[in-house]
Amino acid sequence: MLETVKNDPLIGEIEAIQDGQSVDYWSFKNATRRKGAHALIHYPAMMVPSLQGKLLDAIKKASPTVSEVLDPFVGSGTILVEAMCRGFNFTGLDINPLAALACLAKSGPYYVEAFEQKCFEVCATIRADSGRRHYVKFENQEKWFDDEISRMISRIARGIENEQKLWARRLFWLALAKVVRTSCNSRMSTYKLHIRKDLTAERANPIDVFENVLDGFLANLQQQYEVWSAADLLQGGRYRQSVQVKLGDSRALLSEEGLAKKFDVVMTSPPYGDNTTTIPYGQYSYLPLKWIPLDDIAQDIDPALLSNAYAVDSASLGGSKRKATERGSELVNNYQSARTFSNTMPVNSSEFKRFASFFADLDDCAEKIANVTKAGGYQTWTIGNRRIGGQRVPMEEILGEMLERRGVDTVGHIRRTIHAKKMAARNSVSATMSQETILLARKRQQSAVLSG
Repeated sequence: MLETVKNDPLIGEIEAIQDGQSVDYWSFKNATRRKGAHALIHYPAMMVPSLQGKLLDAIKKASPTVSEVLDPFVGSGTILVEAMCRGFNFTGLDINPLAALACLAKSGPYYVEAFEQKCFEVCATIRADSGRRHYVKFENQEKWFDDEISRMISRIARGIENEQKLWARRLFWLALAKVVRTSCNSRMSTYKLHIRKDLTAERANPIDVFENVLDGFLANLQQQYEVWSAADLLQGGRYRQSVQVKLGDSRALLSEEGLAKKFDVVMTSPPYGDNTTTIPYGQYSYLPLKWIPLDDIAQDIDPALLSNAYAVDSASLGGSKRKATERGSELVNNYQSARTFSNTMPVNSSEFKRFASFFADLDDCAEKIANVTKAGGYQTWTIGNRRIGGQRVPMEEILGEMLERRGVDTVGHIRRTIHAKKMAARNSVSATMSQETILLARKRQQSAVLSG
């Protein structure tokens, strides 16, 4: 439930929402199955749409003039869709090309009838293709894909490539990503790349899977189209307001002149630690992205991001341990919570370097995000407390100090039990992250932003 830290209009609106509800209200234990645009991709650690929607509603009531929403770790696009449901302008950033693809597809246009015809055409093209040439070749391809599976996925990819419209290709590539996930030799029980135990087990034909995925896409796109059309959010199938999706490191993107505008709301869920030892978004995305032309996602994507299965995770927060000890020293000097936690481990230990690298990167992000938040603007951070060396990392306390240093005050916390967050069943992280906190904060009307 809600814990009040500071009196603020947002606190009153959240209290009104939870009034008369059970103490476990914010856990959304009985949340309905994802539908509409939310259902277009399965992605690690997805947020509960209705929860984030309730928070956006509360913010809108507390500050009726809000219009610009930013998610600097946009992931599968939960906040994007919820912001679009309310007619806001939205900007989403992510370093993972698969996340960018998902968000671009979800943002529209919603030409459902045209897409249905294109589905018929692409499937006919694929069924007519008897070619045996592989669409792509990459290192260890034969480890992750049986030869016949590669041939069938290649036929799908060639069919998609023949489509002239980029908006349609993006939807098709997103469907192919699911096909790759289900057809490869990696286990489905974890987001990390691990060879299946029984490689001889029969699997569904990738082309059949692709057609089934497209059937689901059509149903979900039609459902979303109907909801947004009824709310007058679409004009000719296109969203009336602005949606911008940028691929890259949030720290660099937030420094770009093109993103110099200020945001009324920052709503996000950052990584809980370095991806390699928490949730490996990059590993999860690696195999699908080997089959998808990167130019159909964004121009000038650094090919190094796909140089190996760990490249995206290494480029994410905490991925580089360079100068970790020095950065950690600055971190503990600036933040009491970091200092207290660091005393539980040797300064030169791998645990300290992991801790320091991640939180030093997060500190950089907190500064950039504060700089693009309007005075009086709100921030909500959905976070979890992971463990390092068996000790709970006080992410909530450290982040709170980071924000306060930049003139962003914590006004409350929502504690919730994770019931529906999309985690792989055998991901060890899921066992230690059954609880999460939503940190609610507001930027002071007048404040001096300190350099990190």
